[in-house]
Parts: sequence; C-alpha cells; structure tokens
Amino acid sequence: MKKYQHLFSPYRIKNVTYRNRIFATPTGLTYPDEYTGEPGFKTVLFYEKKARGGAASVTLGETAINNIDCVRRPNVDRIRPDFSKMFLPKKGWVKVTDAIKRHGAAPSIQLSHAGMFSEPFFINGNTPIGPVDMVKENGTVVRGMNQDDMKRIANDFAEAAWSAKDSGFQQVMLHCGHGWLIGQFLSPHWNTRTDEYGGPIENRAKFPLMVIDAVREKVGENFIIEIRISGDEHQKDGWPIEDVIKFAHMVEGKVDLIHISAGDYHNSDQYCFSTVFMPHNCNVHIAEALKKGGVKTPLVTVGSINDPKEMERLIAEGITDFVAIGRGILADSDLPKKIHLGKEDDIRPCIRCCNCMGGLYEGYYQCDINPLAGQEAYLLKTPDVEETKRVLVVGGGPGGMQAALTAATRGHKVTLVDKNNKLGGTLQFTDVDAHKGDLREYKNYLIHQVEKHGVDIRLSTQADITLLEELQPQSIIVASGAQPRILNTKGAEKAYHATESYYTPEIVGNKIVMIGGGLIGCEVALHLAELGKNVTVLEMQDQLAGEANIIHKASLFEQIEKNKDLIRGITKAQVEEITDTGVTYVDQSGDKLFIEADTVLYAIGMVPNDDIVEELRAWDGWETFRPIGDCTGASIVRKAIHDGYHAAMDII
Repeated sequence: MKKYQHLFSPYRIKNVTYRNRIFATPTGLTYPDEYTGEPGFKTVLFYEKKARGGAASVTLGETAINNIDCVRRPNVDRIRPDFSKMFLPKKGWVKVTDAIKRHGAAPSIQLSHAGMFSEPFFINGNTPIGPVDMVKENGTVVRGMNQDDMKRIANDFAEAAWSAKDSGFQQVMLHCGHGWLIGQFLSPHWNTRTDEYGGPIENRAKFPLMVIDAVREKVGENFIIEIRISGDEHQKDGWPIEDVIKFAHMVEGKVDLIHISAGDYHNSDQYCFSTVFMPHNCNVHIAEALKKGGVKTPLVTVGSINDPKEMERLIAEGITDFVAIGRGILADSDLPKKIHLGKEDDIRPCIRCCNCMGGLYEGYYQCDINPLAGQEAYLLKTPDVEETKRVLVVGGGPGGMQAALTAATRGHKVTLVDKNNKLGGTLQFTDVDAHKGDLREYKNYLIHQVEKHGVDIRLSTQADITLLEELQPQSIIVASGAQPRILNTKGAEKAYHATESYYTPEIVGNKIVMIGGGLIGCEVALHLAELGKNVTVLEMQDQLAGEANIIHKASLFEQIEKNKDLIRGITKAQVEEITDTGVTYVDQSGDKLFIEADTVLYAIGMVPNDDIVEELRAWDGWETFRPIGDCTGASIVRKAIHDGYHAAMDII
C-alpha cells in the first residue's frame, strides 16, 4: 500500500481524471516570443517542468481578459498576448497546453480583470472601472460599472474561456478573489452600491454569477470551471464566512471546483502569499467551514501546505478534495513526484521569502533557492561534463553548499571546507529565530544533500595555500561570505552585533536600542520583542526594512504592530554616542535626544570577506577560480544560491 494513498488517488470531474490531488497554482509567468508576442519557448519549458514533476493540474496565472480596462501591472499582464483574440488552436497557446498534457497533467489558465485597481497608464488612457464611483488615494478616478459594462465584461470572460478551451486548456480558473474585479463585487469593503448589485450577498453575487453563467454557456457543460475566492479577505468589512458559504452554495452546479485562498492584493497581500510570520495550512479552516456548511462542490485549498503527512490527512478526512501548491512547486517542480516516491527528504523546501511573487511588483521574478525556475532553457545550453574535476569549495554557507551539491551531482570529486565546526554559515541563526523555520528546513536540506551526495566535508578547517597544495584542486569556488560592518560611532565598543542576541542571549537585557532598521535589525527586534524585551529601532533612512519585498514587509510590519507596546521605530535618526546607560541620537528636526538602554545592538550592513579570495587566487595550480555570494558583495540568499549553482555548472 502506498504511503500517501489518499493524496495520490485519482479524482474524475467530467471528462478529466486528475492523477492525484496536488494542483500547481498560478504563479506566473508567460514569456512572449519577441517576434510574434505569443508564448515563447521559455513559457513551454516553465510549465512543462511543473507537469513533468507530477502535479495533477498546472495553471497559468493572472491572464487579462481584455486590453481595454483589465490590466493592472504592465510587467505582468502585458507580457501576455491578447488572449481574448486567440481564437485558433494553431496560435501560440497550444504548444503550452500540449507540453502540459503530454506529461499527464491538466492544463488550466486563470482569467482575471483588475477592475478598480487598474490604472489609465496600463489601459491606453482609459478610465478604470469598478463596483462604485470613487477616487483612489493616488488621484485616479474610477467609474462605477453599469449593466452594459457588466454584460461586456461577462462576455469578455466568456470569450477568453472559449479561446482557452479552443487552445487546448482543459479548465479555466475565474479569479474571484484577491481584490480582483469579481472579488471587488463580492466584498462589502469595496462594493458599497445601493442598487440591486450591492448590499446583501445575494445582490453582491449577481455580477459574479453573471460572469460564471456567461462562461458556462460559452464553453459548455463538459468543460471544467474553477473559481478562486478569498475565503477571508483579512481587511476591515471584508465578507464574513457566512457569506462565503452562501456564495459557495449559489455556484453549486455552475462551477466544478472552488479554490480557497485568502487576502486582498491592495490591503492584505501578505495573506495572498503567506509569509514566514504565518502558520502553514493557513486557509484550511476555511475549507473546513465550507464542508461543515454543506458545500458539495469539490474544494481546492492553498496556503503553505507543505507537509505530505498533512496533505494526506486533509484528503483522507475530507477537509479538502485537492491541495494547491504554488511557491513550493516553484522551489521544486518535482515535489509531487518526490512525495509519491517516498523521497520527501529530497524536496527542496520553499523558504516563503516571497521574493518571487513580491518581485512581480518590481519586474524581477525569480525563486531565491531554485536558480532554474523560469530559466529552464539554461539547461539546454549547458555542456555535459567532459572530465571529472577535483573541486574545492571554500565556505559551508548556503552558496557553498549549493555549489558543492551541484558539482557533486555533475560527477565531480568535491571537497567542502569551512573554518567553523558545523555547516550553515549565516543561516545558523535559523535554529533560534522562531519565524525562520522554513529557512531552517532549507539549511538542513542542503546539509543533508551534500552529505548524501558524497561531498568530502572538512569542518574546523582553514582554507590556505597549504590546503591547496594538499588537495591540488582543479577548480576552486570561494564562498567565504561576509562579516558585520563595524559600527563607527563613539562608544561603539559597548555595542554588539544584532545576531549576537541569537548566539549569546545572556548579553541581552530588557531595554534595547537597535542601531539600524534594515531587514536584519527589524527582524531581530521582532524576535526580541516576542521574548518580552523592549526595543527601540533607530534608522538613519526614511523607512524601516527598506530592502524587503512588498509582501514580506507588509507581514513584518503587521507583526511589529502586534508588538507595538514593545517595539518602537524611529527613522531619520543619526546616532552620535553610545554610553553605559543608553544612546544619544539626532532626530530629523536636528534635536539631540537620549534613549535609555541596558543593551545596544547594531545591524548596519555586511562587509565581504574578500581577503581570503585574493589569497587563494594567488595559488597558481587552479584551472578555474570563482568567488561567489556575499564575498563578492553582501546580498540575500538568492545571490549565494544562484552564484553557487552556476559556478558549479561551469565546471566542465
């Protein structure tokens, strides 16, 4: 009997048999061909990889149904061809659907309309439309929709759905959540109409039902319609669970799947993509409420569901019919297959950093820990290894371990040295911080993998010329990391670096001043506040955690707000002196102020450990030499992991 017999049991809906209960959720992207604008070869490879990895359904995300008033982000929506005009199967989408289907998965596409959260700039100067007339905070005028608008938009959804069917998709996902147009009508927060389309849920649901009915009429009864809803909007005056259940009953017999998510991109986007500050399985309670409320339509539940045992339990107990995984399959597209084969320890775990989805807002979409997500074409131009090499990797942090792992899996003989007595590098702090469980799991995954793949690991070992003479490496990868920038302030010797509070907690008193309000300073401050410490953060810039992506920052600030009695942030503050009793600083008005403290910590950036790079480079026995990660300029985990992977791939 298979270990996860319920999770990997088939489920048939109409003419589609899903091979298991794991859906790959929409996470972007579609890469256009530069000549035709149709989905390019990179698009095929990106989605084909998810299908080959074992997901039952693979969904393309956030596809605009028109170019008139629909688009909300130019770097996302407009990179997609005008889907509403793709009438012929010979068009570019069919090569995507074929790529998904040939690996046994059902191709799906998410259809959406931005509604009031579009901007004239994105829609050729047109006025955005929404449930009501309003002027947004940025001054953009939104026109409330009339019945003609509703009929037109419903028809646009229907035409796009028909085009999807004609192009080989086996289902469509109508986006009714996350603050998109249909969700705006469902939400009493956004829908304040006083006519027949506002007020009670029976009225607010009229336009969404109009869309669903139009789509069903167009695609026919045998085509699968899935709707995605925010079961909890996590915003003031959002729709209550009672309304969610009522709406689910309204769509029974009209749709085939109800996909439960949460949040609103505009007020609570951190709940659309749960962060490290949130529990796993964060939307399961909504699915339970719908099942208890008598909802018969099969449910798909998303929300950091990453434990195979928990997935099995959710299916076995009938809490949900499918689990949906987004970022987890970005991190490791083979996740379903590895679970099925009992190789759970080989799954590269998502760290929930949100730099993938958060990067969409900045036009830069990558997975921090999977260098190939969206870059699958890279494999096609990577030469095979011509000769097994002796490879030395210096540094046992994430970048060094990734480099060692990649080189070992390519067949090289790899030695990994680290001057510390255990692997992990800067990620060792994750063993202490309560909010870094996901990153800790990733650190442990890397350690397990380098051990499993036969890397010669030498701890408490200093890399120097003597070691090079002994090992005679042909390729050297240096991942020596970075060290804290020293505080250059009068009395600096009285302060400790922020991370010392993890490793030597006895130095920390009850009244703390944190100098530096970047991401490290803020996260350590939160860690200490949750231990009951009183922390004041002093930041010289005009904002805290300025380098954090928009989703992670929102979630971090939410946690700080929950601990506002213990955390205070002061921006535009210039520290002048640290004394035995506190810190003197100058505020933005030029006034000199003093904060009492029994402990002063600082986090003002990192300095590359580049001395060892030049020392080792001077040895003349290597064929290839590559410094990677923080020793080339301090950054985030992504740089170390990506650098390590590509440096090892270049050893041929």
